[in-house]
Amino acid sequence: MRAFTILLLFFICTTSIAQDQIEDQNQDLQEITELTEEQLEAEKKRFADLAEQRAILLQQELNLSNYASDRIKKVIIKYSIRANKIIQSNAPANEKTKDLSNIVYFQNEEFKKVLTVHQFYKYLKLKNI
Repeated sequence: MRAFTILLLFFICTTSIAQDQIEDQNQDLQEITELTEEQLEAEKKRFADLAEQRAILLQQELNLSNYASDRIKKVIIKYSIRANKIIQSNAPANEKTKDLSNIVYFQNEEFKKVLTVHQFYKYLKLKNI
């Protein structure tokens, strides 16, 4: 009976220790997740700032309205985030190149919806400089 009691106490102690370790691991994971969320927010802000600068430049160069400039900014942010994910991925270089080319293509397609024909061709000329 005494051995059974000792084993029971030992089992309760080890279970408690294991549960404490699991709680510590969960807390560590939560801190990592929070850090990652903070990093994502910082990255989004950085992309938004860069997109704002680029939209202002395009607004000046292409004589865009505020509405068109705002839509261009949103497109730039959208595709910049996608491009960054591709660049950060572990994909082979040739696959990254293909995916980035697709991003440029689809970004240009969305630009066509916002810009006039004259503005779009002027934009293409600016890109080639």
